[in-house]
Amino acid sequence: MKKWFGFLSVWAAAGAAVGSAFAAEQAAVQSPDGTVEFQVSVGAKLTYQISRRGQAVLVPSDLGLEFKGQKPYGEMRIAAQKAAAIDEPWTNRLGKNRAMRNRANEVALNLVEVSEPRRKLDLVFRAYDSGAAFRYGIPAQPGFETFVLTADKTTYAFADNPIGWFTTYPDYTRSQDGSSKFAAFKSSQEEPFFPQSLRTLDPKRLIGCPMVIQTAEDCWVAISEADLTDWAGSFYVFQPDKQPVNGAVLATWPSPRFDGNGLVVSAAPRLSPWRAFILGDSEVDLVNHNDLIPNLNPPCADEAAFSWVTPGASAWDWWVFNNKELTTDKIKEKVDFAKAMGWPFITVDAPWYGRPVQGEGVSMMKPRADLDIEGAIGYARSQGIGVYLWGYWSTLESNGVENVFSVYEKWGVRGVKIDFMDRQDQEMVNWYSKVVECGARHKIMVNFHGAFKPTGMSRTWPNQITREGILGNEFNKFSKKVTVTHCATLPFTRYLLGPGDFTPGGFNNVHGEAFTIQTQKKGWAEGQYQPVEEMGTRAHALALCLIYDSPLMTLCDWPEHYRGQPGVEFLKELPTVWDETVALAGKIGQYYVSARRKGAVWYLGAVTDVHARTLAQPLSFLGDGTYEATVFADSTESDQDAKAILVRKQSVSAKDVLSMPLARDGGMTVIFRKR
Repeated sequence: MKKWFGFLSVWAAAGAAVGSAFAAEQAAVQSPDGTVEFQVSVGAKLTYQISRRGQAVLVPSDLGLEFKGQKPYGEMRIAAQKAAAIDEPWTNRLGKNRAMRNRANEVALNLVEVSEPRRKLDLVFRAYDSGAAFRYGIPAQPGFETFVLTADKTTYAFADNPIGWFTTYPDYTRSQDGSSKFAAFKSSQEEPFFPQSLRTLDPKRLIGCPMVIQTAEDCWVAISEADLTDWAGSFYVFQPDKQPVNGAVLATWPSPRFDGNGLVVSAAPRLSPWRAFILGDSEVDLVNHNDLIPNLNPPCADEAAFSWVTPGASAWDWWVFNNKELTTDKIKEKVDFAKAMGWPFITVDAPWYGRPVQGEGVSMMKPRADLDIEGAIGYARSQGIGVYLWGYWSTLESNGVENVFSVYEKWGVRGVKIDFMDRQDQEMVNWYSKVVECGARHKIMVNFHGAFKPTGMSRTWPNQITREGILGNEFNKFSKKVTVTHCATLPFTRYLLGPGDFTPGGFNNVHGEAFTIQTQKKGWAEGQYQPVEEMGTRAHALALCLIYDSPLMTLCDWPEHYRGQPGVEFLKELPTVWDETVALAGKIGQYYVSARRKGAVWYLGAVTDVHARTLAQPLSFLGDGTYEATVFADSTESDQDAKAILVRKQSVSAKDVLSMPLARDGGMTVIFRKR
């Protein structure tokens, strides 16, 4: 296939508007290997389409922005264009692959209205071998000294009715009146992904990121956004009234500002976030191609200035007792356990600074009277353990982010876990930026909970170490949503976007039919201790600690539940960032197999859903020579006793095929060390 990265041709496009001053102009850009192509049509309408290996991913889909006090853009033409080849290698020491490469072909189009007032709009398109992206640019021009964005008219049109995996949120039509005006847009983005065809989507429900859609037998696309900075985060909605014949259309639905002033308030020149499309032959390909999201973000201005940002596992105190037992001695016990396990952190959760956890008059700089938090932090530092402190976002804001972080820096706090933002409007997006920038000044890492999905911020700000925005293990206290099917769906959905603080590693393992919500257990209401359970076998629980991405891996269970337990040795000195990661096999919602390398040591992890299965995994990813494999696997008893686990050693090489018998709700992890 001929390789090129941009061309502009002008011809009369079929169906051009009657009376149009100009025929529609066409522009296109191909990926370096020629497999992915963007096509753009500029005229009475602005549209784009994406194809891969000659087959349509998206058919012509709308482009456009609308602004307060201005009529919609009229007919446009291409005033200028610029093509560029991008090839930028970079190092990601806090990710799933250390060696990164941002390689794409780009075309930037400068558009102008044919008629007065001849407003300008820029479009930038990139084609990667494994994906595509575009963004809007608003050039400096009269009338845009300040502007209020009121609509993003971007759509995603499909030629037929494919199956996708979607996470959906409340009925957005509730946002039109009274006190519930913004109710639909308040979300912690902690819902499962379910498969359904596009035409069966509820047009009244917001759809979250990513949308993962199989457009053909050998073509998958994950749609999300990247470089979300000083803009409104987007949801999507199904538009049944705009369907092409036999097809389906999804529209962009940015979060409104909570002050009621449109979607985005800004001034030109401005760039929108990237609209990102991860592409692959299979759902496994999508996992291997998700470097697109960080690649679309600006690099860190000074990597050396963030050398203090360190990854690692963390002990946690909230999951088991909800901190009814939180004492200074308990915190020190977590420190001692973390040190014994080779984990560099502990997380002290609510309510260390007392109740209520939010509101006027509450201080995040004053611990409960019965807690010596400074003494506990000092003890942790003496043992080489860093401390993360939890806090409610509105309390942090009311206390003053700068004030709080100044105090925490003096105390020696290593990081904060900020919770309950539950929004992705422009005002909240900017608040995230304020927090991480302030954290960088005071050498404090940030773990956002109650958060919107990742958009690659951690490339620019490495101290934004991880975030939630994921249906994780905390729900086991009060919900049955965290099933093994959900766990086998996440690598192909939410984790495509970046790290997620799932808080894995529960050791009270049960099969799904035996699972009981902690808060519904007998005696819980009377204050009797009841352990939290985790669906899946012990080997399944260990595998989640390996296959899920998070530079800060918060391990959920208590020392009492880990000590002396079979399999706990796998968690000692657990790596949380990797030199190399390869998704090997999987089917979304069914099973997943991944290999990771840290230095000279390889790790392999696998999980399955409710069905037992035996996988045959070639070990060709190993290097030359012989390896000792330490295997943590389901045993013959695991089908009935989810806590049962088999630990064995065997000698293997890259020529071998590893048999992986997984029990129902099961999993396996393997550590390969060269002999």
